[in-house]
Parts: sequence; structure tokens; C-alpha cells
Amino acid sequence: MLETVTRALAKSDLFGSLRDDQRRLVAQRAELLQAAQDETILAEGDPSGAFFLILSGAAAVRSGDAVVSDLGPTDILGEMGVLLGRPRTATVIASRPTVLLKFDAAVFDAMFERIPGFGMAICRALALRLADANLQNEL
Repeated sequence: MLETVTRALAKSDLFGSLRDDQRRLVAQRAELLQAAQDETILAEGDPSGAFFLILSGAAAVRSGDAVVSDLGPTDILGEMGVLLGRPRTATVIASRPTVLLKFDAAVFDAMFERIPGFGMAICRALALRLADANLQNEL
């Protein structure tokens, strides 16, 4: 299972630039979770104690009654709350059966400090999310 997760991490924008040995270490620190269709993965207002990477399936990011984003394999969620130390700003619900990797906030901090390139990858992921949000607002 470790090798399967390590290969999946290689496809992620966040972890793809890491070396294989670094991805293996990251995979060892993750918890594998399954969410059923329509199951809440994150709830707006909840504490931000972890972030997630979708391995398979899909999830919808909701703010109120509106879907603001659809996520799929290799997408990350919950990283903003962990990075800022603030409660969740949106609710994320599995759109179909979904398999995720869960990383505790302490693991996030350790990766940020110890893995070269992780911080830049987070910055790129957040910048892409902001650019996508700006495009949506222009439409």
C-alpha cells in the first residue's frame, strides 16, 4: 500500500516535485480515509487540525448553498485553515465515494520546515486556487 500511495503522491502538484524518498516519508505520515458519497469531509467553522489529498473520487466545496469548487484526484483541501490556524471557511462533501490521505497539522508544519520545495508547492497550489477563484468571479 505504501508504494501505491507514494506513486499517487507523485501525481500531485503539491508532492510531485519531491524526491521518491521524500514522498515515501510523507506517505508514512498520512492516514488513509474513505468517505461515502454525500459524507461531509470538512465542515465550515470546524477547527483546522488537518489537510487532505484526494487519491480517488471527488468532492464539492460548498459555501452556504453554493458549490464554489469541485475537487478530484491529486487535489488538496483544508490546507488554508492549517496554514492560517483558523477554522474551516467552507464545507467539503464527497460527491461520490472518495479515498483521501489525511495529514495532521503537526505533519504539515514538519513538512514545511524539513522538505525543500514543500513550501513553494503550497504557495503555487494556493496561487492557482486564487487565480481560479478570480476567473470564476469575472464570469
